Amino acid sequence: MKVLVVEDDPNLGSLWERVLLEAGHEVLQTASETGAARLLETRPFDLVVLDMCINGRDARGISLLATYRNPTCKVVIVSGSSNFSRKALFAMSPAVSAALRKPVDIEDLLEVCHLVSGTDRRLPIQTVDGGGIEFRT
Repeated sequence: MKVLVVEDDPNLGSLWERVLLEAGHEVLQTASETGAARLLETRPFDLVVLDMCINGRDARGISLLATYRNPTCKVVIVSGSSNFSRKALFAMSPAVSAALRKPVDIEDLLEVCHLVSGTDRRLPIQTVDGGGIEFRT
């Protein structure tokens, strides 16, 4: 699976990239909205792991660009803000398949990516309570 990680915290971005690489995925990571747009315009991706707020700015435009450039691409939103309701996160784009709240457990991130991308052979989880993970139903 080809994954784009968009996270402005260098420690988180590197961690998520490393974990996804170790799981056997092709991963590119960027810390800016401009970098994400450039990559989405030039390469196909199966999944975008998107921090909702990049360098203090709302990054919802990236989810729309991901859908436009890669119609089958899925988006996992990661947000540390409670300003966005589940309804608002999923309304950004039909490609938004899951939302995680920071702090994110790395095992949860990996499992969500596999579930959303269809690379997990188990039955999909529709909702996970208490872990800060929300799926489109």
